[in-house]
Amino acid sequence: MKRLAVVLSVSLFFALLMTGSCASVPVVPNETVVEGRVSEYAIVSSRLVGIEPEQVLYRITIQVESSSAAGRGPDFLRDRVGEDVPFYTKKILSPRLFGRKVRVRVEFRGDEKGGLFWVRDVELR
Repeated sequence: MKRLAVVLSVSLFFALLMTGSCASVPVVPNETVVEGRVSEYAIVSSRLVGIEPEQVLYRITIQVESSSAAGRGPDFLRDRVGEDVPFYTKKILSPRLFGRKVRVRVEFRGDEKGGLFWVRDVELR
């Protein structure tokens, strides 16, 4: 009986592997400090970024002037200096951030298929 269970488990594993239905691999723990100017402030539906159930998200886009790893894992933004990068949060952000220089601590959450940068805290500069 145990042998049959093992054979079925291995068969199921290979069937999932062949169909691409295996669980995705989450990104390594990370945290990055970004400095730049807020070029966009928006209140958006989570539906726009594929998050269910639908809820309110705040998105700020920052023109990245600098970034550095904050001690936990890699700096996923080191190659994005000079670019406008969107960041999301569920916490209410003030629209007064628009056009201002900020220092933001962020974390990338996702897997090998993609993900989003999430704001941990914002400081005006």
